[in-house]
Amino acid sequence: MKISPDVAATEHNAAPSQQTSHARVALLTPYDGGNLGDAAIQEALIRNLRRIDPAVQLCGVTLRPQKTSEAHQIPCFPLAANPLPFYLDSSETEPPTPNQNSPRALQSRRLFRLPVLSLFRKPLRALRRLAREFHHIIQSYVFLRSVDLLLVAGGGQLDEEWGGTWGHPFALMKWTVLARLAGSPVVFLSVGGCRTASRLTRFFLRIALSTACYRSYRDQGSQEIALAIYPGAIGPVVPDLAFSLPLNDVSPDEKHHSARPHVGVSPIAYGHPFLWPTRGPEDYKRYMEQLGAFISSLVRQSISVTVFSSANPDDQIFSELWNYLDPAFTTEELQRITVSNINSLAGLLEALQSFDFVVASRLHGLLLSFLSNKPSIAISYDRKVQCLMDDLDQAPYCLDIRSIRSHDLSAVFATLRSNAHLIPGELQAIREHYNQLLEVQYQTVGRIMSLGLHKIAMVNNSPSASITTSNTAAKQGK
Repeated sequence: MKISPDVAATEHNAAPSQQTSHARVALLTPYDGGNLGDAAIQEALIRNLRRIDPAVQLCGVTLRPQKTSEAHQIPCFPLAANPLPFYLDSSETEPPTPNQNSPRALQSRRLFRLPVLSLFRKPLRALRRLAREFHHIIQSYVFLRSVDLLLVAGGGQLDEEWGGTWGHPFALMKWTVLARLAGSPVVFLSVGGCRTASRLTRFFLRIALSTACYRSYRDQGSQEIALAIYPGAIGPVVPDLAFSLPLNDVSPDEKHHSARPHVGVSPIAYGHPFLWPTRGPEDYKRYMEQLGAFISSLVRQSISVTVFSSANPDDQIFSELWNYLDPAFTTEELQRITVSNINSLAGLLEALQSFDFVVASRLHGLLLSFLSNKPSIAISYDRKVQCLMDDLDQAPYCLDIRSIRSHDLSAVFATLRSNAHLIPGELQAIREHYNQLLEVQYQTVGRIMSLGLHKIAMVNNSPSASITTSNTAAKQGK
């Protein structure tokens, strides 16, 4: 399955040309190019906005502008000014490091070892960060003066886990306030909510949410999180934007056939002591032990397994997973296990199409598996994963990562194999319903793009905003 080169207008009749605005739209996301779920959201958004207005001018506001610009072929602007662990790498903000052994570098280090000068080291670093932040604020404001709409879309928006309060919550507050000062409206589109425990985080997010003329949330839990932060953050629940990713249909002769199943397994670095912001080494070790035992049981049944990743840093734990496989495997058995190094959205979709079943934990790894018509098991590490499985009527195939056992995984996999022929049909009606909801939302965004700021009221109060992802209507059509 591949991404369609163009979004066919016959699928959803686009807004008529008189509604087009040739608007300049900035897409803000905490995306660094390494999370292919974020890539799917951005690609879906870019293609659908261009369907609505072929002349729209799009640009990104991301954590790694150069990489995301190359991936999506749009100009990108830096989202943040200062590096933070698990948010923005220092290589994106710091100038190239000079030769540490040069005479000048050695002299500088010797000077700062002096007791008097060492007292100024931290204040100087703080001043440097403040200067960099102030410069970025000015640049961002100038950038936003040329933007007609700031569009905040996708997951990871209402969250402090990756980078803390001064990571994305602060960045979101800064950009939305600057957008309003620059005269640009702000839209929150199918955003996700996760951890928002800090008071300062909630303060930043309250300000950001209050600036929007339209808000929507990808699930009911995210909507509740937003309303708890800011009661005025009224907005509908609209499915994840990745559901609107335009894909070519798969013809029967393109589908994978084999005498024995081919299972794609996507491990997650959840709880890893160095790769995940919230450490849980005991949970991580237990998860890896149980996943390794499950993979070993598949191999002993002569089932082929491919280990893959849909987001960094999960690819860094492949070698660790190898240590939890059955040490008694023969060379022939080991050859049934392969590793797929995927670094693009197109590569991920191609890999998913080669599998018969998928076992994953990442939200969009699962979502894209379902879009590829692959029966899947979720090892859930977060509320959002459980919510996806519930909404798609796949809850029987969802296990909690904190209590997972290999024999439970094997039992669920056996049930999944038995019901595999039923699942694509079960998902079809729900996906069609989601497409309708997403199309209504895209048309709402199209109207915002075509209106001047002085004409924009709170679009959330209009009848077109009465959207929900409840699949009740879809179930009635089954």
